[in-house]
Amino acid sequence: MTLVLAVACTSQGQYKITVTFPDASCDGDTMYLTNYDSGDTVAHALVAHACAVIEGTVDDSFMARMLVHGQRMGFVVEKGEIAIIWQDGQATGTVLNQALNDLDKRLEEIGDNDSLAIEAFKVAYHENVENAIGPWALNYYLMYNEFTATQIDSILSALPARYRDLKRVQKAIAFAQQHELTAPGKKYTDFSNPSGERLSDHLAEGKVNIVDFWASWCGPCRREIPNLQQIVGKYGDRVNVVGVAVWDKPDDTHQAMKELNITWPVIEGGSNWTAPTDLYGVSGIPHILVIASDTIVARGLQGDDLAALVDKLVGNKQ
Repeated sequence: MTLVLAVACTSQGQYKITVTFPDASCDGDTMYLTNYDSGDTVAHALVAHACAVIEGTVDDSFMARMLVHGQRMGFVVEKGEIAIIWQDGQATGTVLNQALNDLDKRLEEIGDNDSLAIEAFKVAYHENVENAIGPWALNYYLMYNEFTATQIDSILSALPARYRDLKRVQKAIAFAQQHELTAPGKKYTDFSNPSGERLSDHLAEGKVNIVDFWASWCGPCRREIPNLQQIVGKYGDRVNVVGVAVWDKPDDTHQAMKELNITWPVIEGGSNWTAPTDLYGVSGIPHILVIASDTIVARGLQGDDLAALVDKLVGNKQ
């Protein structure tokens, strides 16, 4: 199967992707090649003898994901022979994949410095406008920033028109619009999980409500839990914390709650539950809402900034 993404013609021809695994644990599993932007399956192959091969024709390079055995990795599909050693998590053998590996290395060096990461993604999409890395880097640039829909439109006006057709860009615009509808000063918007459990079921009148969007696999989410526990320890029943487990398997959520000693209620919806994040325009977690008297007071605060706001709000209620 072949897939054409509307980017400049940079890699016409045949491609061959060879994936090798450290052992035979994936033998018999199906390996899927998917388009990063649309999520569509491009091709698939069966893993045998700790190896799988996918061959095809590509008109234009495109960002892809390889999925197997519940795991995934990203790389560029382009003309040439692409080698993936699964445990290394990188693709080699072609120009764009080497450029992507260099960017990954840069991001590893940056670590948790969000401002430097934002700049790295900005530089990456500017330098790769005409190839598959450009749309991918732009997506992360938009995710790292809380742009308004107007600001995103301004960014897109300087890029080729095809960028507006990317599903992830369209989603970023929709998230920006929802973010504006649920900005500080707006009344909170209720939601429910597939079981009918609602956010409003757990909000407490007359208290400072802290709503934490998180997941068990999210390192920054886990690091924020002790900060929330300190706030609860300081103010007791004058604050009310509610967790919202998103993009996560229930069993993993329960295990994390035990490991982190989370005592407040957590609303769960499963790994495919996106209703709350879509509603609030949340593209990255942890994301924390502070709600008082049915009104969103703040969102996106963590650590000392969150603690300082709660100090102020609780003090005003005394």
